[in-house]
Amino acid sequence: MTRPFWRARLLPVFLVLLALNLGVLAAWTLPRSLRQKNAAERAVAARAELTRDRERLEALRERAAAIRANRADLERFYTALAGGEEQDLLRALETIEELAGAPGLQPARRSLRREDVEGAPLERVALTLPLEGSYAELVGFLRGVERQPRFLTVDRVSLRADAESGGALQVELSSYLHQPPGAGKDGRRGR
Repeated sequence: MTRPFWRARLLPVFLVLLALNLGVLAAWTLPRSLRQKNAAERAVAARAELTRDRERLEALRERAAAIRANRADLERFYTALAGGEEQDLLRALETIEELAGAPGLQPARRSLRREDVEGAPLERVALTLPLEGSYAELVGFLRGVERQPRFLTVDRVSLRADAESGGALQVELSSYLHQPPGAGKDGRRGR
């Protein structure tokens, strides 16, 4: 049996042309689809990186704002709170002596210690003051120290109950003096 002409001659040509057409289609569309897929993946990665960069930028902005606020606080501390020896420290010591000499309180010998604050143009002046008196008088002394316009820190407090006098308080207070740039230890203490 003979095959019709179109089956014998045209079908193989048609199949070859179909395969060739499919090959050209694959050669044309496959690289483009791979490029599009890669471009989409790169776009997703770029969006993720952009989000991370924005988060980092926001964190850096917050950090810069905190640094500016800290710098302003430090300048305010140096100018308003850490004064000089004559103008602030002597007045603060006089006020503490007045508070310690309030009726009912019996101050003992105080000690004064000075030390440089590492990494800052400051000198710490620590005052250790033992007091005896009733609980209310000792609390009144601490409240008076707290209301001081001068920047004082209460570093350590030890309270001992005493049947005779009511109580004994040993308090360590600190004040800070701003050292001008270039001032040496001996120069700022008047030696």
